[in-house]
Amino acid sequence: MSRLLVLLTLFLVAGPSLAEYTVETPDGDEIPVTIHAADGAARIVWLSSEFGNSPRRSALATALSQRGVEVWMPDLHAAWFLPVGRYSLNDVDPAAIAALITDAVHKDEKAVYLMGEGRTVALALNAVHDWQEHTDDTGKLRGLMAFSPRLFVRTPQGGEAAEYLPIATASNLPIYILQPEDSGGYWRIAQDIAQLEQGGSPVFLHRLPKVSDGYYARPDYTDAEAAATEKLPAQLVQAMQMLDGYGGTPVTPVALGTEPYGPEQPSNSELLRPFPDPKQAPELTLPTLRAGDMDLAQLRGQVVLVNFWATWCPPCVEEIPSLQRLYRQLHGEGLEILAVDVGDSVAVMEDFLKDKPIEFPVLMDQDGEALRRWGVYAFPTTLVLDRQHRIRYAVFGAFDWSSQEVIETLRPLLDDTSAAVATDR
Repeated sequence: MSRLLVLLTLFLVAGPSLAEYTVETPDGDEIPVTIHAADGAARIVWLSSEFGNSPRRSALATALSQRGVEVWMPDLHAAWFLPVGRYSLNDVDPAAIAALITDAVHKDEKAVYLMGEGRTVALALNAVHDWQEHTDDTGKLRGLMAFSPRLFVRTPQGGEAAEYLPIATASNLPIYILQPEDSGGYWRIAQDIAQLEQGGSPVFLHRLPKVSDGYYARPDYTDAEAAATEKLPAQLVQAMQMLDGYGGTPVTPVALGTEPYGPEQPSNSELLRPFPDPKQAPELTLPTLRAGDMDLAQLRGQVVLVNFWATWCPPCVEEIPSLQRLYRQLHGEGLEILAVDVGDSVAVMEDFLKDKPIEFPVLMDQDGEALRRWGVYAFPTTLVLDRQHRIRYAVFGAFDWSSQEVIETLRPLLDDTSAAVATDR
């Protein structure tokens, strides 16, 4: 059992007090924890994202403490001298987080709630599983509040089946998901919930309109996201009340298959990834922004780049100019680009494109039906079809589509005119 070491430093700031603590892990490491103290009966242990803490996260913790909710903010990066960034917490041992849970539960009589973001949701679930195996005093851990959970072994590259982490179906604590609607994860959240419920977790879903992932923490945010952040402390208090109804975490953990924690790993490739088993592309018929419906079958005989994106996605927007350059360079050789926008209204799209003159068609997938049928899980996701409309390459993420490396990758597909057929456009 780990020990909670009080560092004797307790100082006042404007508003609630802050305390600095250190939690000792089973391996002898030390996790520094900033505690936004409060006199109420609730405590949140907040595992922030792989990008670490931020002033807006701290402000949110202060707002919660003003409502009587104590917030523990462990600095996992400082504990192991990790650089902040995507995948930076992949190798954190869940047993270390279990030690943090133990200290939070044993400190006093407060009810304890975990909170995680993105990939740290899986870390939190694995930590609870480890903790359940070493204690029978689970009633005070009331559940997990999860922002935009990412529970995949890795992000599917488009057209691939999603492979979930084993913990996704091996958790039984109550879970309250807060899911922004301007997020790739929004369109697959029902699938995530189905996975979590297999292990016995009761799951609440709170949809958050007009905001994107990390809206409460990013330095860049919209007026709508600022307004939503002001509402968040009250929403989290409500979430805790919902979780309370289940009386805590079950004593017995669910059986866990294979490796307990194997989070998403970065791809070694910076370019298009060859599709492992080329297959015929699904049907695609959608209204375009300006020219009526478009049917992918009408483009048979052309190489087609199908790009799933949304206007609220910065990397998607960033790659639009390079897609336009690629279109101008290779359209005459048989390349077509279909930009499939997911979830935006026609009015939003018209306004967005006012200063972005693009020549390739923009298709409107307003209900996400095409996204689900094509196996897309994140934005931007792009699939490249050969002239027979077999999926040959897929990639998640944005890059320079007009680079020479991309053109050389596409060239063999364009040069293969044996499959070209006449098209009536």
